[in-house]
Amino acid sequence: MISFDPFPILETPRLVLRQLVPSDAETMFRTHSDPAVARYLGRDPDVDMEPTLRRLEQVFEAIREHTGIRWGITLRGDPTLMGTVGFWKWNKPHFYSEIGYELNPAYWNKGYMTEAVGAALRFGFDHMELHRVEANIDPANTGSRRVLEKLGFTREALFRENWFHGGRFTDSAIYGLLSREFPR
Repeated sequence: MISFDPFPILETPRLVLRQLVPSDAETMFRTHSDPAVARYLGRDPDVDMEPTLRRLEQVFEAIREHTGIRWGITLRGDPTLMGTVGFWKWNKPHFYSEIGYELNPAYWNKGYMTEAVGAALRFGFDHMELHRVEANIDPANTGSRRVLEKLGFTREALFRENWFHGGRFTDSAIYGLLSREFPR
């Protein structure tokens, strides 16, 4: 069984993906309270720290229980949290997991998320022994779609009006990537 102790730190040319710590809560809150970020997460922006702290505790629990892993994304030489990326819904018997991520808008459109998701995928395929990774995104989220397509994901499904938020039904686009399809 894979161990997350010590926590695996991932490095790319521009980024360090590190373990999240309780002191990251304030920076996470700023990202999760931003309406531009929350609109694609299918929930309202955080208005206080409580939901952010709950999410952070869920991350810590998933790592302890070996049911998922999430990294904090930082620039090399700057420990400030830019966003997060990680695996959840890890189905070990079927070598499958879902990937999720978010980035503070100050860092959008610079290729950081493609770099971070690529590093996480490499870890998932090489160390977690994943065969398949899936992403569930709002079809209107063109930035997320571009990240997935650059990394080799294929849109496999569109679930029409399967999510209700903000007084309306929205669609979900499902993207999948198999280990053998990932460009290494």
